[in-house]
Amino acid sequence: MNGLPAEIDLIKKVEVAMNELLLQDREIRIGPSVTKLLLVFLLVLSPAGLVGAQAKPNVLFIVSEDNSEQLGCYGEKRVHTPQLDQLAATGVRYTRAYVPYSVCSPSRSIFLTGLYTRQTGHIGLATHKFAMYKDFKTMPAYFKEAGYYTGFLGKTHVNPERLVEDFVDYRALPNANFSKTVSIQEYAKQGRTVMENAIQAQKPFLLIINYPDAHRKFVNTSKNGYPTVKVEGEIEPFPWIGSDSPHLRLELKNYLSCMNRLDEGIGMVLKDLDDLELRKETLIVYISDHGADFPRAKGSIYESGTRIPMIVNFPKEFSTGKVETGMVSTVDILPTMLRAADIKIPSDLPGLPLQDLDQGTRDGRKYIHTFTTGSAPALHYIQFGIRDERYKLIYNPYRRKNLLAASRYVNSKLPKGQHFEPFLFPDEYELYDLQSDPYELTNLANMVEHQSRKFDLLKSMQEFQTSINDPFVNKTNLDAFEKEQLSHQKMNYRKKANFRWPHLEMFKKTNVKSN
Repeated sequence: MNGLPAEIDLIKKVEVAMNELLLQDREIRIGPSVTKLLLVFLLVLSPAGLVGAQAKPNVLFIVSEDNSEQLGCYGEKRVHTPQLDQLAATGVRYTRAYVPYSVCSPSRSIFLTGLYTRQTGHIGLATHKFAMYKDFKTMPAYFKEAGYYTGFLGKTHVNPERLVEDFVDYRALPNANFSKTVSIQEYAKQGRTVMENAIQAQKPFLLIINYPDAHRKFVNTSKNGYPTVKVEGEIEPFPWIGSDSPHLRLELKNYLSCMNRLDEGIGMVLKDLDDLELRKETLIVYISDHGADFPRAKGSIYESGTRIPMIVNFPKEFSTGKVETGMVSTVDILPTMLRAADIKIPSDLPGLPLQDLDQGTRDGRKYIHTFTTGSAPALHYIQFGIRDERYKLIYNPYRRKNLLAASRYVNSKLPKGQHFEPFLFPDEYELYDLQSDPYELTNLANMVEHQSRKFDLLKSMQEFQTSINDPFVNKTNLDAFEKEQLSHQKMNYRKKANFRWPHLEMFKKTNVKSN
C-alpha cells in the first residue's frame, strides 16, 4: 500500500517517455499494457526493483502500562477484551514473556535499546534522574535511518530523551495521562495521522503507542465514557497478592475496567489500520511494560511483576493462532522488528529474533534474568533474579526492609495485618519451584535437598552478569551503589538541573575496561 502511488507514477512516466520513441516503422506506438509489462521486467531485474518488490512492513508497537496477563486470551473471565483476544487468535500469544526490570523507565530503556539496564546504566526512574551512561541507539533511530516514517504517542520516560525524540517524525500526547483525561479516541486520532502521513510520504511507518490505562490511578470510567463495557460485581484479589480488603477489591474492579478501556482504544487503532488497508503489511507487537501495581507485582522480581502479556501478529512472517510456551524477553523485541524490516541486527544486542523461535530453528530461552534497585532512593532495594524452566532464584544482597515492597502495601491501603512479611524482609536467597508453587510463597533456598540447584542457578546468574559487563558482579561496585542510593534518600537531587548519578561513571569504566 505504501509503495503504490509511486509505482503508478512510475508507470505513467515510463509510458509517456516510451511513446515519444517510435519504432523503426514509425507507425507502432507502445501502449499502456506493453509499458506495464516492460516495467515489470525492469522492477524484477533492477536492484531498486527488488527493493520495491520486497516492500518493508509497517511496524505498530503497542505498549500498555502496569498490567499483568488480565486479558480474555490469557484466561481472565472478568474482562471484556475482544480486540486483543482476536489479535492473539490470528497471531502468536506468548505465555512466558518477561521484562528484565519491572518498573517503567528501566523497562522502556530495555525495549527501546534492545539492551539490559545493566548494560546501559538506566537502572531507575527517569523522573529521579536515572539515565543511560552514554548515547545508545534506540528503536526510532534504527527505523528512521532505514527510511521509515516514525511516530511516537505517549510518554518517553527514558533519559536522555533526545535519544528517542530526535528520531521521531511525528510526536503527540507526550504527557503521562495517568488521570486518563486524554481520551482513547485521541490516541487513535493521532495514530491515524501517523499512518496517513506515512502514506503521503510514501514510506513504511514505525508507530509506537504507549497507553496509560492500567497505571494508577485506576479510573473505572473516564470522563469520555470509556470503557463502554463495564466490569461488574465484586472482584476477589489475585492469589499472588496474598492480601484482601474491601478497598483492594474496589481497586481491582477499577483496574479490570482499565483493561476493558485499553482494549477498546487498541480496537480503534486496529480499525484505522484496516480502513487504510494497511493491516496485511503491518507487524503488530503488543506488550505491557511490567506487571500490575499491586503488592508482590510491579517493581518486584516475582512472576506477577516480571511476566507480561505479549502478542505478535504478522501472518506474512509469523504463525497464526499459536500459543508459544517458550520463555522470551522484551530484549527480543527490537531484534524481531529489525529482522522483519530487513535492518541489520547489531551483534552486540543480546536479544533473539522471535521469528527463529516461531520457525523452530531455536528454542525458548534457557534462563530469564531480572533485576531491580527499587527504581529510586526512597524505594531502594537491590535484587537479582534468574529462572529456568521450573525454578527461580532471587538474590537479596543486603539485609534490611524492602522499601519498594512496603510502598505497594501503602498504595493499596492495606493494614499491617495484611502485609506478607517475607516480601518486606526477604532472606538473602529465595528459591521457588514455579511448578508446584506458582505464586512463590514457599522459599526452598535453605533446604538441604535444594542446595545444588541453588548454587547452579547462582553460578549461571554470575556468568550472565559477566557476559553483559554488569558492574555489579563486583561486590565492591555493588556496595558503592548501595551507599550512594541510601545517602540520597533525603537529598533534593531532582531539582538540580545538571545532576548526574555517580554510578554512571562506574558503568562507563566497566565497559571501557571490557572493550
